[in-house]
Amino acid sequence: MRPRLVIIFGVIASGKTTLARNLGEKLGWLAIHSDQVRKSLAGVPLTQRVTVPFGEGLYAPAMSGRTYEEMFRQAAAQLRAGRSVILDGSFMRAADRQQARELAAQHQADIFFILCSCSPAETRRRLAQRAGNRQAVSDGREDILTEQQKRFEPIDDLTGVPVLKVATDRPLEAVVAEVMAFLRLDSPPME
Repeated sequence: MRPRLVIIFGVIASGKTTLARNLGEKLGWLAIHSDQVRKSLAGVPLTQRVTVPFGEGLYAPAMSGRTYEEMFRQAAAQLRAGRSVILDGSFMRAADRQQARELAAQHQADIFFILCSCSPAETRRRLAQRAGNRQAVSDGREDILTEQQKRFEPIDDLTGVPVLKVATDRPLEAVVAEVMAFLRLDSPPME
């Protein structure tokens, strides 16, 4: 079986990281999380809160570029070894999604995009819960969500590749089952 590059994307608090983590555990695939990569590159402890305006400091365009470069570097190592990998990030820009497509093509991997979303009420609940969680890695806040929503580029660029839009405000088992069916995996593959 060809390796797979699975892109789990969407705005903050849309359920991407929970889905990526659970899917990775179920399949035995590495899940690379943009929040962890970003903080690691900056030398910031994972659970240290970084409160800066959208697009500044740790979240400036140059740092976001470095974050995606490192995620793609790590994914390339997995794909070169014939292993499937999951990337978890906003992938708000068509250019980042295109780079993922090029990475998959370069390594003869099948690519799948999974766009996560949930209701506004659930998004606010998750952001509030995260604000009180001292172990949370994400720095997402409601003002960041608003800016992401304004800047999220339409996914019209994803023609010709499998895309699943998944609502994550339902039981995780149901979401994972839907994603497994989308990936055409009835049971975890042997790699």
